[in-house]
Amino acid sequence: MFDHLRIQVVQPCRARCTWCATHLKNPLFAQLNTMGVADLIHDFYVEAIRYFRPREVFISGGEPLLHPRFGALLTAIKDHTERIHIFTSYQWSVEEREAMPLAQMPLSKIVFNHTPIYFDPTRWDALTGECFPFSVYLDNIRYFGQLEARKRFKFIINHEDCVEELRRFHQMVEPDKRFQLSLKVLNDQGDGLGREQMKRTATLIHQRARELDDIAQQAGWGKVGRKMGSIDQMSPLLESGDVSRCGYRQRAIELRFALDRKARNGRPVLRYRYCPYFPPRSGHRFHIGRDELSRIEHNYRKGSYRKDCHACRFLAYCTSEARTRETKDVG
Repeated sequence: MFDHLRIQVVQPCRARCTWCATHLKNPLFAQLNTMGVADLIHDFYVEAIRYFRPREVFISGGEPLLHPRFGALLTAIKDHTERIHIFTSYQWSVEEREAMPLAQMPLSKIVFNHTPIYFDPTRWDALTGECFPFSVYLDNIRYFGQLEARKRFKFIINHEDCVEELRRFHQMVEPDKRFQLSLKVLNDQGDGLGREQMKRTATLIHQRARELDDIAQQAGWGKVGRKMGSIDQMSPLLESGDVSRCGYRQRAIELRFALDRKARNGRPVLRYRYCPYFPPRSGHRFHIGRDELSRIEHNYRKGSYRKDCHACRFLAYCTSEARTRETKDVG
C-alpha cells in the first residue's frame, strides 16, 4: 500500500550534533534496550514490513549500525522490500566499524544515507560539540565508499554556501558511481529546532528550487546522478502554498513510525503518520500487541489525518512574501 515505510531503531547515537535532537533520546533508548522493550519494537517493525511490503524501507535511529541485532533485522526484512535505506552519522570508532555486521547485510539492496552539515573541518568541532574527530568521520565515509552498497549524501540547500559544501565533499571524498547526490530542505526537528532558519531562507529556497541540477553541475557532481529529494517531492506545494496539491495527501507515499511512549501495561506505544512534515506529536498511536495493522490502512483511507495539514512544517517555505519575490525574480 505504502511506497515507503520508515522505522526508528532503538539504539543511542554517539553523535552530539547541534542541528539534531536525536541524541536527546539516548537515555530512553538505552533504558528500552536494557528492559527488552526495544526487541518488541524491532520485532513489530519486521511484522509491519512483511505486512505492507513497501517498495523502500527507511531505517533511522539513534544509530542503527551500532545495534547488536541489526544484522538479524536486515535479514528478516530483505525479501519483503526492494530497497533498504539506512541513516547513519558516520560518527563511530574504527573498532565499532569493524564490529558491524557488514557481511550479513544485503548490500546490493542497501543505500546508506547521510546529511552532511557544511562538511567543513574548520567548523566541525563547534557543530558537533567536539565529541568526535573530523578525520575519523571522513575516514568512515571513505571506507564505506568502497562497499558495494550505494551511498546517498543529502545536502541542505538552505545553506548560503551549499555549492562550496558540495565542492569540498567532492574534493575530499572523490565519489564514484556508487555515490548518489540529493538536495533537500531543512525540516523542523521538533520543538522549533530549525524553524527560524526555515523562515529566513524561504525566498532562497524558491530560487534554488529552479536551479537544482545547476547546483550539482557547479559543484562538479555532473557524473553522479542527482536523486529526487524533498524539494522535488514538495514542489507543487512550494509553488502554490496550497496543501491540497501536496503529494502526501494524494496517495500513500509514506508510513513512518516513531516511539511515542516507552510502554503501557508492558506494551510499547508507537506513533505513526503519513507525512514527514506533520508536527512530531501529530498522527495516530499504535499499541504493540494490542492494535491490528489493518487499523493503519483504515485510518489512511479515512483521511482524518489531513486535518493536520494546516500545521505542515513545510508551509514555512510557502509564505506569500517568498512567492511574490520569486515571481519578481522570474519576471
